Amino acid sequence: MNTAERNFARIDTALKGYLRVIPDGRLIPLFSCTKSCGMPSPLADLAQTELPEALLQFLGAMDDKLNSILGLLNRQALNEDFPIPILVRNLSGAGLCFNTKEEFALGTAVEAIIALDSHSQVIAGTIGHINRRDEHNGQVVWAMEFRDIRDSEREKIIQYVIAQQREQIRDKKNLLSQDSHL
Repeated sequence: MNTAERNFARIDTALKGYLRVIPDGRLIPLFSCTKSCGMPSPLADLAQTELPEALLQFLGAMDDKLNSILGLLNRQALNEDFPIPILVRNLSGAGLCFNTKEEFALGTAVEAIIALDSHSQVIAGTIGHINRRDEHNGQVVWAMEFRDIRDSEREKIIQYVIAQQREQIRDKKNLLSQDSHL
């Protein structure tokens, strides 16, 4: 990756993902997110209505349960199409680093999908190449450079990175605030 392309913030993380090796010369993505994939729940709009609070809470609980069920179904389907489980160690809009038990040759074309939430409802998918193999604390860490990523997929990743950075800043601010009170 050249320096002109590296305009994305990178964060350390621990996200589940799945990967598949792409057959030679076939850089066609298998993963395709539907229009509603990764969209916020429509329950947020209901808060503006005159529905009773108890009904809104009930609908919120049902939405959470359905998200859990859909997340399990998504994971089962993803395991079939993307047989290599990965643990994403860091992430940016330009690429990611991950751990897995599999071995790869440098330059291997792969397609990865990353669950950006615990229910596997917000998923980002991309095609890229394995461009580096490192060892860190006795574990192999693979680096993947994104080569073919839709703007909407990159945007989901960037929004996730920014949200995590905000959370880290808040945590540091709270920690400093607590330390100053001691």
